[in-house]
Amino acid sequence: MKKKIIISIFLILSVCLVTGCNNKNKDKKVDYKCKETIKDDNKSAVIYFSATGTTKKVAEQIAKESNSDIIEIIPSEEYKSEDLDYNSDCRANKEQNDPSARPGIKNSIDISKYDVIYLGYPIWWGTNPKIILTLLDKYDFTGKVIFPFCTSGSSSIDKSIEDLKNYNPNLNIKDGKRFSSNNSQNEINDFVNRSKIEMNTINEDANKVNVNIDGNDYILNLEDNVTAKKLYELAPFDVTMDELNGNEKYIYLSSSFPINPYKPGHIEKGDVMLFDNSCLVIFYKSFDTTYSYTKIGHIDNLPDLGSSSISVKFTR
Repeated sequence: MKKKIIISIFLILSVCLVTGCNNKNKDKKVDYKCKETIKDDNKSAVIYFSATGTTKKVAEQIAKESNSDIIEIIPSEEYKSEDLDYNSDCRANKEQNDPSARPGIKNSIDISKYDVIYLGYPIWWGTNPKIILTLLDKYDFTGKVIFPFCTSGSSSIDKSIEDLKNYNPNLNIKDGKRFSSNNSQNEINDFVNRSKIEMNTINEDANKVNVNIDGNDYILNLEDNVTAKKLYELAPFDVTMDELNGNEKYIYLSSSFPINPYKPGHIEKGDVMLFDNSCLVIFYKSFDTTYSYTKIGHIDNLPDLGSSSISVKFTR
């Protein structure tokens, strides 16, 4: 009898504990709202300008599908409805008709850690809003691959891409996509998948650089590091490399490189190294060394380059 009473009390206490825990969970409020979603392992970002919210919606869909960070371009002076009344002498009309107009950007945007930028904007007067030019003026997009997207009821994205390429020919801008206010998830998926396929091709090509030495072509297979990436980004460029020590050709470049020097102990013929942070070296003989270098890559089947200076052209 005592055992039954004890078991009954235990069961009652267990129910009360479970109920209490459930009530606590019900009372706990979770805030799921976040202006920017930051994922540390990402190398892509959706950067967008949206005056009415239409482009923002598309940007959020692209960010989710591509697993990208999302960053809004916030104008220094907010665009109100009267600023977008295209049938009047509104602010947007004045800016689009003024070649020198560069509307201010309120927030600071860090693009340094991204390789891929999904750049979004509405179409104004058949092209991108002038605040996009402010963005390009303010930040360095060297080495970034840009996939543009726009929102528009009928206007194509083509003219805006052409205008951006003409504005800065050094930008690596790919084909873009126009979305309406009623786009489907399939359209988002197709755009993101196409960009990923193109990036896979780019990444494969980025593992090597073409090297022409005195008219003879070779392939420089690059290391997977920031130093090699910087060389890739600098290409194409031509240099004259001088002789040193009967085993190497060198040139001090005008650009400084990020470095991670180490002592290799032994140099193999065909190794391409960086000495200090700007001295590019091609070794054409194998030997032991006590010097420190940052390795950029290796050229297979490199012959003896002789005792004279050489003309070298690096191209992608």
